[in-house]
Amino acid sequence: MRWMAIDHGTKKVGIAFCDEMEILASPYCVWPMEENKSLKKLTELAKTENVKALLVGLPLHKDGTESITATLARDFGQALAAQTNLPLVFINEHLTSSEAKRLLTQSGAKPKTQSAKLDAAAAAVMLQEHLESRRNQGKSVTQF
Repeated sequence: MRWMAIDHGTKKVGIAFCDEMEILASPYCVWPMEENKSLKKLTELAKTENVKALLVGLPLHKDGTESITATLARDFGQALAAQTNLPLVFINEHLTSSEAKRLLTQSGAKPKTQSAKLDAAAAAVMLQEHLESRRNQGKSVTQF
């Protein structure tokens, strides 16, 4: 099943996809966050990319409580799911940006390049964690 992951931010949105077999999550791009315009673009992208499910990161604190921006991410995810008519899963995005930055540094990306790609890389980190969790639960690529 092809998933689209969203790292929702107040200024930018990071996007990542996985392959149909749910093996590998890959960063796609980072767009400016423009609420309605972003929803429309993401709806079109989901259709073009043959997406079957959505994953949206929720910014949670270390103790698991939602941050102030979690409500914005939740509302955005629900609006996107309604527009695309796709199933939606929320995931804790705590520390995904730190992991994405570590991976970008390890790959040799320059700091300026890291900044431009960070949100998409964070979306890919979230998606990869989700895919691994699904495998550990024994879910097939046809199960939601």
